[in-house]
Amino acid sequence: MELEGKIAIVTGAARGIGRGIATELARAGCDVVIGDLLQIDEIAADAKETVARVEALGRRALAVQCDVSEPADCDALVASAIEQFGGLHVVVANAGVMNIATVAETRPEDWERVLRVNSTGTFLTCRAALPHLTAQREGSIVNIASIAGLRAGGGRSPYTASKFAAVGFTQSLAAEVAKDGVRVNCVCPSSVRSQMTVGELADVVGLDDLGAADEMWTKVAEKRLPLGRSVEPEDIGQAVVFLCQAEMIVGVALPVTGGEGLPTK
Repeated sequence: MELEGKIAIVTGAARGIGRGIATELARAGCDVVIGDLLQIDEIAADAKETVARVEALGRRALAVQCDVSEPADCDALVASAIEQFGGLHVVVANAGVMNIATVAETRPEDWERVLRVNSTGTFLTCRAALPHLTAQREGSIVNIASIAGLRAGGGRSPYTASKFAAVGFTQSLAAEVAKDGVRVNCVCPSSVRSQMTVGELADVVGLDDLGAADEMWTKVAEKRLPLGRSVEPEDIGQAVVFLCQAEMIVGVALPVTGGEGLPTK
């Protein structure tokens, strides 16, 4: 699919991976509607920065309040894209949260919150967009899962369960709507350097200085990944652009890991 002049929605795009995706879609020619929790002042300020970055690339941008766990918000996000920009062609369900705890330590309300945002939110975002995409018989949906949705590890069971669900949901939806001209895929990032993950590292190692945590993250990535650098939000954005353009790729879960897990010398 040629992306020049197309309209894209990206949830959770105020910062982090979502901002990287919005930026790379704009670089490829898309106008971008950013869905995020704008009622939170800090996120609203970050969303303005994402809008500015998209506009600096010569594309239109709009930030819309959207809690992906609320069906009405997802419906309103899609309606805003169509009403304000005149259409919708690309949907990226990126919004997500994380909970770090063992199964024994995980409270039921934490489990439910993570699944509500990461799994149900992905479902609601896609469902809201489907009537428009299938009616025009053109569109690309990319769900952001995780490498944790392909191989599990301890200490974050709600997150892992939600990302396995995202991968399975992607494959099921892809099988349903390919005949309607809509391709559905997902990207499975490993640990990406972002505000959320660096903050998580700071909490784990007991650092109050996010700058020091970011420096630690970079050094660990240089040693751990064969490519010798951390995975950045823009790297995920490039994968999303690729999946939107590659017309014969349907129902895949694409790892973007910088070679994490490969043997090194």
